[in-house]
Amino acid sequence: MITSNLLIVFISSLHLSSATKLWRSNLDFNVAANWQSNELPKFGQPVQYPAKLNALVELPASFSAGSIILPSTGAVLVPETDFSLNFDNDRKQREPAIFKTPIRKPYYSTANWQAVDSSGKAIREPNRATPHLERIPCQYESVSFGKVPSPVDMQYHSAIEVKDVNYGGMAGLDEFRRFLVSDLGQYVFYNGEETLVTEGKCGSPQKCPCQSEWVLQAVCANEECPVPLCLNPVVPRGHCCAICGSVLFVDLGNFAENFDFGDFTRKLELKIALSEVDQSDVEYHISVESYALQLVIIDKGEYAEQSVQLMKSLEPYFAQRFRNGHNVLHAGHPHIPYQSGQLFLVMFISLLVVSVFFTVLYAYYYDDKIVPQISAMVRNRTFFTSPFVFARFDPNNANDDSTVDINFNPSGIENLNSSFNNPMFEGNDKDVGSTSNTAETTVEEEPYVDVELDLTK
Repeated sequence: MITSNLLIVFISSLHLSSATKLWRSNLDFNVAANWQSNELPKFGQPVQYPAKLNALVELPASFSAGSIILPSTGAVLVPETDFSLNFDNDRKQREPAIFKTPIRKPYYSTANWQAVDSSGKAIREPNRATPHLERIPCQYESVSFGKVPSPVDMQYHSAIEVKDVNYGGMAGLDEFRRFLVSDLGQYVFYNGEETLVTEGKCGSPQKCPCQSEWVLQAVCANEECPVPLCLNPVVPRGHCCAICGSVLFVDLGNFAENFDFGDFTRKLELKIALSEVDQSDVEYHISVESYALQLVIIDKGEYAEQSVQLMKSLEPYFAQRFRNGHNVLHAGHPHIPYQSGQLFLVMFISLLVVSVFFTVLYAYYYDDKIVPQISAMVRNRTFFTSPFVFARFDPNNANDDSTVDINFNPSGIENLNSSFNNPMFEGNDKDVGSTSNTAETTVEEEPYVDVELDLTK
């Protein structure tokens, strides 16, 4: 027996509140990106959901399909009223439209949120100068997960601090807390059983930070920072990554008069438009929170110090407006760091050059054979004219002077029976014999004489 954990839930329409951050991903039936073919199911086409959906899906108010295969784990949302589902009895075999398996996405990830206005219309996307902490829901903003959001990974975070939460037809923090710990809520919000949902303590961004410091660490854990292509990059407040550009920081608590953020923004935009730097070459972001103003300027494309030049042109205005109560940071010159392969190549070439240098140095000062031999070979040019040491010689080549004839022919010698006539041994053998006899006859023997010694005398 196969048990199914499928739930069918009736839902109502959604109403967006003002000043909200909207969860980007949804599992809407009528979104082509949610299907493997990137096309909506056609009339009478079979519809198939993955067996392990582990999420909530929504069926449209009216559609016709050849068949429908529901998931074994998950939940199907059915409209509360005017729901119509027709099955086409066409016997033709057709490929089914397969729904993509949903992917969990972290709550504290800047890529998953979109700022919308009170009517639900998307606001301009944040540029790279916008701090990462401001791209997620702040404690003074409302959160909307849409009608059917994709699974949200809470990553076991201890708390979420927002102004309000909207999910489907539910609104309010109390209802969301109950839904978060329910069985149905576990299909949408993973690893969030112990997460506390609290209301923000501050409703004004100028008087309090967007989120606590620990939230920045959670956000940065889901971000990948590119390598800054400059010397001495700067890290603005609320940013996870070091950037190539300029940052202005002003502590507004040092000024007694009230700071008009709108007036300052209008004047700053006018000065940027009238500056020598083309406005299309830079991106900037102005924000005020916790009685602190921050202006971040970066190059829109490749870093060419346009942002630094623009900030330096604005420094006289900041000095006049804020006196000495401001701080400006600039990144250094453009710099391309070595990659791992380039670094290995440079190290290898450097090692090779050093090895050759010390080898030549040793041969010149400590080896008294190699250098003289090479010098002699160069002077005599034998190094260039001597045959190769492993060259092969053809013994049958008549034009080769270095060949040797190994075929010995004795017919070229006149008298083989006569030996070598040594002049030192010239003379007659008879004379030699007579001379030796004469020498023997001339030798005479003397008689032996006994001698007595008289020892008495």
